Amino acid sequence: MNNYNRKQIEKWVETWEKASSALNREKIKELRASDYYSKNQMLLNEMLQYAFEHRKIRLSSGLIEQQKMFMKLRDKQIDEIYD
Repeated sequence: MNNYNRKQIEKWVETWEKASSALNREKIKELRASDYYSKNQMLLNEMLQYAFEHRKIRLSSGLIEQQKMFMKLRDKQIDEIYD
């Protein structure tokens, strides 16, 4: 890669990094606005309704599943120690 191409690529990377930071700041400002909910109430209600209609009924919580995985990992580690 020649020096010119490298400088162009570095310039683009720097430009997109700055743009990303600016966009993140704007998004945070938008989400923190006191009128955010009133401006987006219809969209938020539609998203919540969709989530409600497409929910999956689970017989256990995520915590129970996590504990099961930890127990399996522990048992595996114990087996490796004693093998």
